Amino acid sequence: MLGGFEAALPRHVRRWVGWGLVWWLALGTGDWAARFGVFRWQDQWLPVRHAPASGPAPAPAVHRRVVPAQTGAGLTQMLPVARIADRYAETHPEYVEYRDAQGYYNAPLPEGHRYSVVMVGDSFMLDLGTQNVAQALGDIGGIDVYNHAKPGSGPFLELSRFIISGQLDPPPQVVVWNLTARELGAPLFLRQPVAAWFRHVNVWAAHANAESRSRLRWNLLAPSALRKAWPNTSLTAYLARQAWGQITLGLFHAWPRDVLGAEDPQFGPMLFYRENLRVLPLLVPEENAPGIVQVVSKIAAGFREQGVSLVVLLVPEKEQIHWRALSPADQRALAGGERLLADIEQGLEAAGTPVVNLLPTFREATARGQRLYWRDDTHWNDAGIHLAAEKLWDVVEPLLK
Repeated sequence: MLGGFEAALPRHVRRWVGWGLVWWLALGTGDWAARFGVFRWQDQWLPVRHAPASGPAPAPAVHRRVVPAQTGAGLTQMLPVARIADRYAETHPEYVEYRDAQGYYNAPLPEGHRYSVVMVGDSFMLDLGTQNVAQALGDIGGIDVYNHAKPGSGPFLELSRFIISGQLDPPPQVVVWNLTARELGAPLFLRQPVAAWFRHVNVWAAHANAESRSRLRWNLLAPSALRKAWPNTSLTAYLARQAWGQITLGLFHAWPRDVLGAEDPQFGPMLFYRENLRVLPLLVPEENAPGIVQVVSKIAAGFREQGVSLVVLLVPEKEQIHWRALSPADQRALAGGERLLADIEQGLEAAGTPVVNLLPTFREATARGQRLYWRDDTHWNDAGIHLAAEKLWDVVEPLLK
């Protein structure tokens, strides 16, 4: 090929080089346009300044939406080969979704209505089923449960918002707070400004205001930060990863970085979230349980001063319930998770905080042949939602009397 190139006429060489430069410039220009226009890379290091509001914003109306039935969910969407994803996909039923004026998933109720129970948490409280956990708990107990949960919020964002806002007046009798297994790291808990929340001080808002006064976040423009950010804000890199993922999965059955497919000996094909398999083994019980118990007990004491009982819901990950589908190495790595949840449960009970640890209950139900998680998602199906609500009601009911 090199010999042919050297023997080519100069005008052909110039044409080849010219077209090569045109394609290279077009690719580079499109990649940088996508970096700023699609991935919004600049939002990381250039704080967005909002014009001050001229007056209080009107509250949005309660929103009702019919979510149509769908095939496949979060984990199948991460698989680049459709014929492989279809093997794990399930049909998720149609359901009606309500959002209240604050943006939370609640059906409309009369103005001034008092909720006995508030459910605070993340996406496990908003599963792809005909009901979420708050609705199932309300049906079981014949009470109204306010759902103060949002997807992607982690363990503390919605809890701190609820405490700071004093949103419900009068306050509920019980607050149920879900803690998911992969987020049970003591450093995350120990750095939370719990005392400030109960003084209704929004520490995060003060930090955001301080950040917005800076023209640039220089630390995110350091060479080490740029090396990490550039591949994740590049359309070319994204398309290359997708193409390589299709080749490796379709031809060599090598699973992507974030998804793992396996055969459960009892339930057949099942998808797992690999991030859980990386994070869960790092959560050593001796290093994490004492700090978590300390912080949660402090939060429970703050609620008690307001006449509110805190109930902690410990949520196991799908990998901890369907561990038999995983490799022996993964099974050994996950072995400490059961003791971490048990140690947190025992510590909270000793401190007088009611707790529901779903791991033993879910394992028993699974052993009896009841599947509680979707094949194609990390979350519970309807059976898991209702079982969680039943176990919660056993603890919540005495606190409402």
